[in-house]
Amino acid sequence: MRKRWFPLAFCLGLTACASLPTREALPPGQALIGTWDNQAQIKAAPPELLRPPVAGNPYPWVDAQSAQFFEVSAPNVAGPKDQAIYLVWRSGSATGPISRQRLWVFRPQEGGKISMDFYAFKTPEAFANAGLGTKAFETVTIEDLTAYGPACSLPVIKTATGWTASIPATCSITARSGRKMTLSADLQVDGERFSYQEHGLLETGAYAFKVPGGPAYEFNKKGPAS
Repeated sequence: MRKRWFPLAFCLGLTACASLPTREALPPGQALIGTWDNQAQIKAAPPELLRPPVAGNPYPWVDAQSAQFFEVSAPNVAGPKDQAIYLVWRSGSATGPISRQRLWVFRPQEGGKISMDFYAFKTPEAFANAGLGTKAFETVTIEDLTAYGPACSLPVIKTATGWTASIPATCSITARSGRKMTLSADLQVDGERFSYQEHGLLETGAYAFKVPGGPAYEFNKKGPAS
């Protein structure tokens, strides 16, 4: 049973307030596991934002996304104390075309700190149907993934209701096209809300991509992963 929680205003003046149960934030990877969508954001968005995604940053946009996050076993990538999370996002709805597949690995560090490494798949179609309880990642190695190196590892900062993480400014890569760019991403989990935005900035200062092109995706948790 989920513990009840009480706002601070309710406790003011009560000597027993310190003994009241509070909601504890889940570990970073655990907080993501489940099904999410941004339908509330889409319904509230002004019509001028509801335009098709586009490369670069020619105009602001946001689109509907449905996301699932699963904990998976990937022993060749994640150590025994790490947590590997496979994510699959779909455009429009939970049955729409796949828009994103990634492996996120949360790694405990000294002093209670946590870092997050992210990986793309060289053959994403091989994992398109992976779901709850899958063993598809047990033989995956770094050679099967596109890794971005320690300069792109995200420091995870715990908060009272979740966590935040941002790619460091040191994260510079060369894309398959041969173009050099700096990657940026900002993630925030606040209870059962999750926001996400990323972009790639070319050496010229122009955007290679910005996703979404307007405000960050604002996901709400809908239920467990399936």
